[in-house]
Amino acid sequence: MQFAIFRLRRNESCGFFRNETIAKHDVRHEIKFMKKTKLILTLILLNTILFSCSSDDSSNNSEPEPTTSKLVKTEKISETRKVDYTYNSNDLISSLNGTNNSFGYNSDFTYNSENRLTEWIYQETGSSSYSDTYVYTYNTNGLLSGYSANSEDVTITYNGNTITLTGTIEGDANSQAELELNNNGLIIKFTESNQYTNFEYDLNGNLISAQSYDNLDNLLSEFTIQYDDKINPFYGQLESIYIERFIEFFWEFDGIYIGGFEGYSFPFLKNNITSINEVSAGATTFSYTYDSESYPINVNVDYSGDTVIFDIEYY
Repeated sequence: MQFAIFRLRRNESCGFFRNETIAKHDVRHEIKFMKKTKLILTLILLNTILFSCSSDDSSNNSEPEPTTSKLVKTEKISETRKVDYTYNSNDLISSLNGTNNSFGYNSDFTYNSENRLTEWIYQETGSSSYSDTYVYTYNTNGLLSGYSANSEDVTITYNGNTITLTGTIEGDANSQAELELNNNGLIIKFTESNQYTNFEYDLNGNLISAQSYDNLDNLLSEFTIQYDDKINPFYGQLESIYIERFIEFFWEFDGIYIGGFEGYSFPFLKNNITSINEVSAGATTFSYTYDSESYPINVNVDYSGDTVIFDIEYY
């Protein structure tokens, strides 16, 4: 999603920024080039689900009330790099306001009567005036059937445990992708035109490994992820758009690009990541300080020697 650009634009803590005038598709390739430096992007990988894997069962497809008893109020690296959150009466995220040095950004979230996200409006202010609006639609079973935005126009169809996406995906016109689910509704295989990626999970639904292959079955990259046993404070948010979020972070997969800061952007992990290891490459480690209820209040992230520290405040 363009408004979740902070996956694509490494924030000040991670080393580089998006050029606010270029399209997201171009940003993705800029990031892939810059990834070849020794700065390792953070990650949070998969998790729990939002929809039933069966097209005739919609009982789990509403946005459930979050499974955490605390709601994040603020994530803060510094006075000029922080995010503030608000929630609706169902404890679902309703807005966020962030600062990133020279510009600000905000998002507003709208849900339908079944608590499924229907609209996400993103706006930047200050040195950037970029904006985007995502619109989400659902089928009669409550499953995400499509989404559109500045660089997206995606149709989603279901056939048992197989999901097909067609249209303009992440800025790529006339694209197609296929997802395979396990019996818990978690994505275990993501097939694109030139490669496919397999995913494995632990008993809590946390992603513990990802292996990417080309179409000749040659291994391209492999990652392993470890977790603590404490609750992820964003867990349970945005569940109705799990598919869109997954595509956002794993399209043209060549690594793990989800970070601890701005945890709302991929909130599907039940626990908190303690390490991300790229096999035969480097590692990113996460160290936490917890409050008396075992919620993280301080996070220290080490990107192969580059350290980022941020605090988490709760309502």
